[in-house]
Amino acid sequence: MTIPYHPARSGADFTVGELFDMPDDGYRREIFNGSLLVTPPPPLPHAVTTANLRDRLYDQAPRHFRVLEGVGVYPDERNYFIPDVVVIPQEVAVSNAPGARPHETLLVAEVVSPSNADNDLVIKREFYARVRIPEYWIVDRRDRSLTILQLADDGKYAERAVLHAGQTWRSGFPFALQIDPADLF
Repeated sequence: MTIPYHPARSGADFTVGELFDMPDDGYRREIFNGSLLVTPPPPLPHAVTTANLRDRLYDQAPRHFRVLEGVGVYPDERNYFIPDVVVIPQEVAVSNAPGARPHETLLVAEVVSPSNADNDLVIKREFYARVRIPEYWIVDRRDRSLTILQLADDGKYAERAVLHAGQTWRSGFPFALQIDPADLF
């Protein structure tokens, strides 16, 4: 469950810079329109699915791309999300920035948490589209599916595929890849 976190202070919105002054206690802290969202570390099944996705993408990625977990994506100081998996160019990964900017981000993926599915299925879907990240993948353990969303000309995500075990997604973006949801769960 995502817990809005509002420490005793008045009026001011949270900013990206403030995130790094908070305790490193294992909780994931994200900012949405200045509001701080705090979630506990993911349970083991979620973490394994995330690692499986990262590994499958990493194995196929040319070395000038980085496939990473736990990297923030932020368009401004009032919004900062941490996708489960992100694909960025290598040159972005070597910067000292607090995360990747949306225009530097090729693909984000979220593993749906049953306790806060709306974050991934609604809030993050709309946010990632608004900041124009080309692809958003949603991995859902509940029905063991992989949904591929691609940014359309209207600035919204279009659903390109909903895949289940035995169905392989093949694509040339962000690099030549193929993935079967059976490998993720």
